[in-house]
Amino acid sequence: MSRLRAELRQGIVGMGWRHAVVGVALAVAVYFTSMIYNTLNHGPYVMFLRTPLDQAMPLVKVFVIPYISLNPVTYVTLVVFLLFRIRIYESAALSMITAFLVSYAFYFFVQSYVARPVVSGDDLLSQLLRDVYRGDNPYNDFPSLHVSISTVLAISWWRFNQRVGWVAAVWAAVVIASTQLVHQHYLADVAGGLLVGFGASWIWGRVILSRGHLQKGRTAAAPA
Repeated sequence: MSRLRAELRQGIVGMGWRHAVVGVALAVAVYFTSMIYNTLNHGPYVMFLRTPLDQAMPLVKVFVIPYISLNPVTYVTLVVFLLFRIRIYESAALSMITAFLVSYAFYFFVQSYVARPVVSGDDLLSQLLRDVYRGDNPYNDFPSLHVSISTVLAISWWRFNQRVGWVAAVWAAVVIASTQLVHQHYLADVAGGLLVGFGASWIWGRVILSRGHLQKGRTAAAPA
């Protein structure tokens, strides 16, 4: 019980009203920033980044499961960080917002397109994959937001707990593979998403987490 109380003191409940206000504001900002995606998800496209290797990639329907896992994992992750590590939450939320905005700039100015296969079959995996295709037009591909957001989450979990971070890293790797194997993205989209995800996490980690360690150090050094 004392361990739980100690953990909660590092979350939104124990870090003061300023962090609480910022936490709620960031939750709202992440939500509304994510909503911009649909307004840009249309042609005409400027880039078609398929390579021969992309064209040779098989369609593996089972990978639709990790592909659609991104949203629930994102929500759970942000709630856990909000409750137990407010600074990691702030860093993750700002990294996600940055990834959205950088990607949106590409979608607006240099829209991309991905060619999808026809999915046949009445099995559950085929139905799920067709649902993904119906809910997401074949645009907004470079850089891949699935890649950048899963990367941000994996890095944030690593900062929270390295053992959980390994699990998150494996999950992110499977999600990244799924973007290829359900034919939602090309290899260039993956590379762009990794660059955005790592870059945003590095920047906000330096700004938020380094500042938090510095403030703790000053508090510890203050005279009693």
